[in-house]
Amino acid sequence: MPKGVSAQDLFKLKSVAQPLAAAGQVFFVENSIDEAANDYRAQLKRVDAAGHTQTVGSNGKLNVQPAVAGAQLFYAATVGDAKAQLFQVALAGGEAKLVTTTTPDEAVNTVIASADGTSVFFKTTETAEQPKLPSPQAFPQTRHVDKLINKADGYGWLPLDVTYRLRRLEVATGEVTEVCQQGFDFSLTSVSDDGRYVTVLQDDDPADERNFAHGAYSLDTQTGATVDLTASLAHGHFEDATFAPDGVHVALIGDDGQAGRHTVATLYLGNRETGELTDVTPDLQADLAPEFAGDFVQQAGGKLVRWLSADQFVFAACFHAHSQLYVGDANGVKLVDDTARQIVDFTVVDEQTVALAVSYQDKPSELVTLNVATGQETVNYDPNAAYEDTHEFAHPQHFDFESEDGQALEGWYLPAQTTAPKEPVLLYVHGGPHANYGETFFYEFQVHASRGFGVVFFNPRGSTSYGQAFESNVNGHYGEDDFNDVMTGLDVALEKFPQLDADRQYIAGGSYGGFMTTWAVGHTKRFAAAVSQRAVTNWISLFGTSDIGFYFNPEELDVDLFAEGGAESYWKQSPLAYAQNVTTPIRLLHGEWDMRCPISQSEEFFTAVKRNGVDADMVRYPQSFHGISRGGLPNLRVQRLDDMTEWFTAHPSVQK
Repeated sequence: MPKGVSAQDLFKLKSVAQPLAAAGQVFFVENSIDEAANDYRAQLKRVDAAGHTQTVGSNGKLNVQPAVAGAQLFYAATVGDAKAQLFQVALAGGEAKLVTTTTPDEAVNTVIASADGTSVFFKTTETAEQPKLPSPQAFPQTRHVDKLINKADGYGWLPLDVTYRLRRLEVATGEVTEVCQQGFDFSLTSVSDDGRYVTVLQDDDPADERNFAHGAYSLDTQTGATVDLTASLAHGHFEDATFAPDGVHVALIGDDGQAGRHTVATLYLGNRETGELTDVTPDLQADLAPEFAGDFVQQAGGKLVRWLSADQFVFAACFHAHSQLYVGDANGVKLVDDTARQIVDFTVVDEQTVALAVSYQDKPSELVTLNVATGQETVNYDPNAAYEDTHEFAHPQHFDFESEDGQALEGWYLPAQTTAPKEPVLLYVHGGPHANYGETFFYEFQVHASRGFGVVFFNPRGSTSYGQAFESNVNGHYGEDDFNDVMTGLDVALEKFPQLDADRQYIAGGSYGGFMTTWAVGHTKRFAAAVSQRAVTNWISLFGTSDIGFYFNPEELDVDLFAEGGAESYWKQSPLAYAQNVTTPIRLLHGEWDMRCPISQSEEFFTAVKRNGVDADMVRYPQSFHGISRGGLPNLRVQRLDDMTEWFTAHPSVQK
């Protein structure tokens, strides 16, 4: 019998991302994890039409952002402890050559080549400040903070002195020039075919830390003139912008901000010359800036829309927990692929063909090409083919159900890989809450299944990919419909799948899922044990300690902390308010560096329940941000799964 997925298989499984079609081939990033170095790796590969693959960029530990100009491949590489720099290598092969001569404090972030092959643009960030200082130090230095937004989870303390630059490499001469520099961040998203114009995303008013409008701009690299492409949307927030081949029209993915920072994104067409901006997909019931709640994607490119031809664009969206691929023009859009999977990244091969990096619940990663006219698809590369010959993934069973008030919902059951007649059931709740479980590989769930747990998971109200009303339902109502949805889903699963053992029910989740876990044990005693991870337990204290609390909380709870009734509402929606009701054994897992939901959130809840005699403990993960389960130190990702299994197996049934 083939083996299931073990926790240590994290170091065997690979994924692909950032496909780029050029020179009759598809270049892509292959991601892996080095167990000995306890670190992530990414190398550049290419595959031709016959399926032959070759490594073309592996001089750094992270080789990403492929861009082809002429006969050269350009990319950003992180070599040793140095910051990422721009390298080039001949498409025919050979030694990689360092292109940039920046200071040691300047890192290359994004690399894009113009279609005519004359120019390569790249964005850099320069700062000497360290986001996290080593401890202890013989002569520690103070850190000055004078900005409202002064930290970012996954990075650390934001620098006070930082310079962001856009640089241009003339391919023919090798000359690098600076196009512009500024003291606030921006994203480089596309370059016109002739290399004259670029699109960038940046805050509309960087000096105002309470203005979260994030617009798209066109920059003329010859004159320095800037055009605000989204000026008509004062509260808009944009995720991508891509020039059409004519260098005038732009396809944009974003929203008008009418439902706050979690407004469902749509596709707009803009005009650099006239300033016109038109919503092309106002009635599309899919989310064009999706957020899958998975744990396996690495180094995703982030491109949401590309041009298929002179007047047609192609984009991916998320609808009811799976990706869809659309082709459209100024007159509307057409669905061309509705496969139950996640489209991680995509690139245009020709006017009828796209290359997709995809993931399924029971297949981690593939690179495929799809003919958008005929629907014919070819698998070009599977980075885990050898692994899959000797291992069997657990296969999910999808089911639909209704909430108590008639809301249509969907969920999944991932069967335990066991011969036992009964299997303990693990209810897992995703983070966000504005994200969605769906048709994508989840390494952690596979490990739980291989260890004998039947995993059930749902998309309660508040999740994405079901429309604006569904997503906004949780705002101001945490612990209401969302809690009932997951509990109803669990009841349905227990009835539908009799192999699930109702006497061994467990619950776990991270971030918002940690909120729901701590909320659940304060409102029901049905679980034998719970594992809460990086939870929100006290909205009042989160307001001033989270990197996003002062603006996230008022939107999510539908009231400002300092408005009339604010503190009362925050406390009512806080799991900590119900800690005195908890009897369920609970383990709390938290990263020491978590800046999204600081570790004090778990400390508060632990203190409250432990004082009342609850069987509780807390595991603290050093050098770990909020995203420990997805991009944290690999050894701690494995340890975390062991910590969960240990807690569940130590509590085999509900305490009577």
